[in-house]
Amino acid sequence: MENLGCSVTKLPVDKFGTVNPNDLQKKILPQTKIVSVMLANNEVGTIQPVKSLAEIAHASGKIFHTDAVQAVGHIPIDVKLLGVDMLSASAHKFNAPKGIGFLYVRDGLKISPYIDGGSQEFSRRAGTENVPAIAAMALVLEKNCRDINQTAEKLSACAKILLECLQNNGVDFILNGGENRLPGHLSLSFKDCDGESLMHRLDLKNICVATGSACNSQQTKISHVLQALKVPQDYIRGTIRITFGKENSYDDAKTIGNHLVKIFPPCQNQQFLIR
Repeated sequence: MENLGCSVTKLPVDKFGTVNPNDLQKKILPQTKIVSVMLANNEVGTIQPVKSLAEIAHASGKIFHTDAVQAVGHIPIDVKLLGVDMLSASAHKFNAPKGIGFLYVRDGLKISPYIDGGSQEFSRRAGTENVPAIAAMALVLEKNCRDINQTAEKLSACAKILLECLQNNGVDFILNGGENRLPGHLSLSFKDCDGESLMHRLDLKNICVATGSACNSQQTKISHVLQALKVPQDYIRGTIRITFGKENSYDDAKTIGNHLVKIFPPCQNQQFLIR
């Protein structure tokens, strides 16, 4: 939006990656047109107080949009309860085909067409729809929502197994994102370590992790998200992201934990922080 000449105000986050509603209240300007906040962060998994943020935006007469790409299909979402005007989602994040997604638009909200020239998608995006991908997305999302609580319980248990393995073996690390995170989503920062090297060592054991955002996989610089969280300098470069999926098992969690324990010797001054 800045590249298009728009004025953009960026909201700060606390050490858990959470947007404080009071900060939004202070930052909204008379000329503000739209407020957009992620429902859940893609790097550290923090779930944002979207309902409160939307209420503040609406009290000032602004439109509220949430990027729910990481959250849809993983946590219960009720657009009316949240009070959002728009919500965007991407199918590949909930095990459906890549290249398809959807935008929820509240009834009565008028938006300009993204592509003119045809009546498809309520005249908002002209062109032939990818019907097979749309149908697959709907089917998978329906199944994910039906099993959402059971899956979340399993993924949270996997995350707990891994964290307890590290703690019980004296590994020095920080868990980023606070307590209110997506189930099975772990951003771990290890002291005096290089995340890129750690990722490759685990890859040799057929364990796939990431060092940051998948959409920034070609960049090796420190994530702006971790910098915003003010992760300590002796930990920030040793950050990896582990996300469990519904196909993972408790044994997978134990295996990852055991391999990490082999890499990091026990620390006498062990630190386990939740940030």
